[in-house]
Amino acid sequence: MIAVFDKNVLLNSLIPAMSTVSGKNTIPTLEGIHLKCTLDNRCAIESYDLEKGLRTFCECEVEREGSCIINAQRLLQIIKVMPEGPIKITVESSHKTIIESGLSYFDIKSLPGSDFPTLPLLDTDKGFMISQRLFKKYINRVLFAVKPDDARPVFGGAYFQIRGDKIIVVACDGNRLAYCENDMEIKNKNRDGTSLNLNFIIPGKTLVEILKLIKDVDDEIEIRVLRRYVVLRIGNITLFSKTIDADYIDYARLLPKTSNIEFTLKGEELRSALERSSLIVEDRLAGAIRSYVKFTIDEILSISTMSPNGNVYDELQIDKIKGEALTIAFECRILLESLRVCNNGEMKLSFNSPLAGVLIEPASDEDGKYMYFVMPKRIIN
Repeated sequence: MIAVFDKNVLLNSLIPAMSTVSGKNTIPTLEGIHLKCTLDNRCAIESYDLEKGLRTFCECEVEREGSCIINAQRLLQIIKVMPEGPIKITVESSHKTIIESGLSYFDIKSLPGSDFPTLPLLDTDKGFMISQRLFKKYINRVLFAVKPDDARPVFGGAYFQIRGDKIIVVACDGNRLAYCENDMEIKNKNRDGTSLNLNFIIPGKTLVEILKLIKDVDDEIEIRVLRRYVVLRIGNITLFSKTIDADYIDYARLLPKTSNIEFTLKGEELRSALERSSLIVEDRLAGAIRSYVKFTIDEILSISTMSPNGNVYDELQIDKIKGEALTIAFECRILLESLRVCNNGEMKLSFNSPLAGVLIEPASDEDGKYMYFVMPKRIIN
């Protein structure tokens, strides 16, 4: 194989591929990037860790077609330090690989391209297209509630439900549940002409990589769903991942339908108060015992914290809708992470009892419907 690349073009293709290179595998091919150059002056760049993979293409001048596998970290480091301009990669029959640019020259070993694992068949009749901006927004609103490597696999991913023009995204880690729903323009890409009716769970690790690839723009992303895989096409990049093959929890049963106490307040004020409490509650001094943050709800909301590291007290004005007085406690970090992904406007908080948790919702549905349910901590007197 002999091919000449523009440094920046090659670098821009290699960086996304690094996200699906295996970093904890003893199989050398999985730690590499597969380069496959063809006479139409294109190079396919692939990486695959057996759970998720990526394929993209970049333009180059191909003098001799062929393929090879080069250690991903080594290749990226070499390309980064090469001079600006064209970079020539030559792979000899002995798999001696020469990477040169100007007077700079590297002589390294590569592996045969034929040793790269076969990628799964990624074609399917089921799929849709959605704006990158909206898809990114919904991932960001639930990702904090994904708990990877949990004993219950479904907690390790976000559940997506597509019904016509409606999208529902849910994540739960056992202590909190994040729920988003919206009616939006979703382009039906089902080849058989049927309406959209899709359910799938994307692992949290894959969601993190998706966020690195999509941008806050209206350009669309195509998503196709197989029985065990989800495939995302973003420009000339194809990212695919195994889905979590399990039935999702009955999340609708966990969300309370009624409440005894409701009030509204400004989301940014509550978030700021919890940020102050976290300075004491989350202080990791040696021997400190992490404590909870306590809400006392009456005509005002009192927020207090007592810990071995000190005390914090805040009062916030609320607009009470209904209910009597209540005292309830939460783990500060878990509650705060839910509020950090909410808008800064008016929030509605709903309670039933000190042991039943809180439901957090925006006071209006202008930005779609989303809610967070956070379980409480038991107050020890």
